[in-house]
Amino acid sequence: MLCSVAPRKRWGQHFLHNRSIARRIVQLLDVQPGATVLEIGPGTGVLTEYLVSLPIRLIAVEIDKRCLELLQKRFPTSSFPHVEFIHADILRVNITTLAQQVLQQTGKKLLLIGNLPYNISSALLFRLFHIARLLSKAVFMLQRELAQRLVAQPGSRDYGILRLACWAVAQAQLHFHVAPSAFSPPPAVVSSVVTLSFLPHAWTGELYEGFLKLLHAVFQHRRKQLHNSLRYYIAHYHPSLQDTEELLRQAGIAPDRRAEELSPEEFVALYRLLSPQCLHAHP
Repeated sequence: MLCSVAPRKRWGQHFLHNRSIARRIVQLLDVQPGATVLEIGPGTGVLTEYLVSLPIRLIAVEIDKRCLELLQKRFPTSSFPHVEFIHADILRVNITTLAQQVLQQTGKKLLLIGNLPYNISSALLFRLFHIARLLSKAVFMLQRELAQRLVAQPGSRDYGILRLACWAVAQAQLHFHVAPSAFSPPPAVVSSVVTLSFLPHAWTGELYEGFLKLLHAVFQHRRKQLHNSLRYYIAHYHPSLQDTEELLRQAGIAPDRRAEELSPEEFVALYRLLSPQCLHAHP
């Protein structure tokens, strides 16, 4: 029987209560013995219930003190010494340091799982993208619209910065949708479960930041032809370049195309011309 906590709107709480779905989510993580898993927002513990039975180290970060107290009662340290509960806002947790410590201590990369509050999902995803090389895999429940943006194809309405920012550091896969009735209280939207398999040689640091700057520049004017939308970016970051149309032709891209039409590979071809230091770097 799951513990009952009155959801709080300010934290976007919608507690998953469907155990069958919870089991499927945990199975997608496909953990190996000795792994370290960071659970984000365990709430009343529907995922935790399955995670604690695995031969892993589990670190669960919960912002709601009421939920934390219930979790500690359900899974006491005396019976579950491999489980650690932390009272904190996940956006204030230094996941980079945690992942580095895990890698140094175990030789294994950190895994993540959680039913993410809709109001922090995008911010958290971008934080994880920046440290992709320290991470192994993530299984997240997200608002369906956000999940669709992670896997969107060129030319579609959902295709944009999030898809391309993810593509550079992880393979995203949408597995299934979850109806509002699986939650208490039911949210006004459908949820989706996605996996992110992080790339071992993902772009990091200035290389990744530069790619994001390019994406933001062209998608700020996504309906403009590329030779026009690129002018503002080039004037600011590459003032020595004058002919945007010639630059696009060198990348094999017709100047009259729009950002939303380009494949991830074409964006990389363009970025390689602008940033020669990434010529031999993934992706």
